[in-house]
Amino acid sequence: MRQSLHPQTRLNIRLNLLFSSLIFILGTSSLAVSAFSKVEENFFFEFRYMTLNGTVFTTLVSLIVLLVSLSEMKTGRELPLKRLYYFRLSAAVTETIIAVVIAMSFLPFVPDNPNIFTFDSFNMHVVVPLLSIVSFLLNRTPKQNLHPLQRLKCSWLITLYASIVITLIVAGWIPQDKIPYSFLDVHTQPIWTMVYFGAFIYSFAYLLSVVFTEWNRIIVSRWQHESTPVNSV
Repeated sequence: MRQSLHPQTRLNIRLNLLFSSLIFILGTSSLAVSAFSKVEENFFFEFRYMTLNGTVFTTLVSLIVLLVSLSEMKTGRELPLKRLYYFRLSAAVTETIIAVVIAMSFLPFVPDNPNIFTFDSFNMHVVVPLLSIVSFLLNRTPKQNLHPLQRLKCSWLITLYASIVITLIVAGWIPQDKIPYSFLDVHTQPIWTMVYFGAFIYSFAYLLSVVFTEWNRIIVSRWQHESTPVNSV
């Protein structure tokens, strides 16, 4: 039997449908355009960059959110998927770091600025990150308070990416002239450089996680308060 959802929950599900659909469409189309533009090259070698991995991850997460939201609308039953909350948090944090890095590359002292004003690059570096952040902030928040260590789950993709890329660099499967980021060059960079950048990225990711989860909690709590009838308080 189909259940009846609270109006605020129904609106939240519709927003999930909207944002997840936009992210999925823009993510898949951007990946397709990027692959087509490098048809004469080895496109899979481009996955050494975090941007491409982040787009794939965020697109897949948006597809899951889309399917879950459709199921909730059809059955009228809210699904308590806490793990999906952490995947969305990881996507939002990762996409924000990608956007910040690309923004910093336009600083005057950076010699080579990337061309982001193409369909695929602009979506991957600007539009998808913004949509991911807004989508997460409007997402339903877990009822129980988050333990500080739980916020470390925001770095799932960062940890997986770093582990794989560093392993490929050490094994020599990524040539030195193709290493995506200089601080990952284990052959020339001192260990303290890698530790410094690693600590900075993880600290920044954790800070973003705290900010995003707190904003999400505040937005949802105010939203629920405003949608609660006076006579039900």
